[in-house]
Amino acid sequence: MTLIEATQQPEVPDTTKLFISCNNSQACDNLIRSKVLQRYWLEYVEYGKRSSGLELEERIKPKFTGETLVGSDKIGYRTATLSLVEDEYVNETPDIEQPDDTKNNKAYTFFHLGNELTGHAGIVHGGMLATLLDELTCRLAFLNFKSRLGVTASLKINYRQPCLANSHIMVKCEVLNKKGRKCLVRGSIYKFNPDSDGEIEDSSNLLTECECLVIEPKWVDQMKKPGSD
Repeated sequence: MTLIEATQQPEVPDTTKLFISCNNSQACDNLIRSKVLQRYWLEYVEYGKRSSGLELEERIKPKFTGETLVGSDKIGYRTATLSLVEDEYVNETPDIEQPDDTKNNKAYTFFHLGNELTGHAGIVHGGMLATLLDELTCRLAFLNFKSRLGVTASLKINYRQPCLANSHIMVKCEVLNKKGRKCLVRGSIYKFNPDSDGEIEDSSNLLTECECLVIEPKWVDQMKKPGSD
């Protein structure tokens, strides 16, 4: 399924559901008004109406990226992940040989990254981007495991161009294949201008991409369950 055309009237996101954190009010306001976000939000809302109503909201609180690294000049905002995953992948957790363009198994998350996250002057640290990719690719993989838990086995990253500080970015994750306890997920970080109505998922906007191999370990029962103390 492709993004719904912008000619349709966009639905303004419900900010109480949109943000996990919002510490840079200007950046948050710019995102809310963005026609680009509204297109993704509309796709998410419309997909939710057609699905069986499975709860795909955040089940593990992102403490590191949701608390430690949060601030007006750090992670200025982090949206909830817009997960578009077919019911069969969540309920039946089947093996997946390759992506099926007719079925959704993907997710989008939006961030604003500030000056306090830089390595080189004015450039967001590559480790920050790796952290986001690792976390979000794993979260999508979890939805494809019966236990809803897993760990990273390997993370291969390609840095395509610098991510400048004070940037709005979108992290897209998509399952490439799954066999038993192993799930391979592609993660891509795109820059975007919230004042533009252009396409985000263009090669000119691609900053960093990865392939993350996530496994559901045999000792998964020993892992802390989401929401437990």
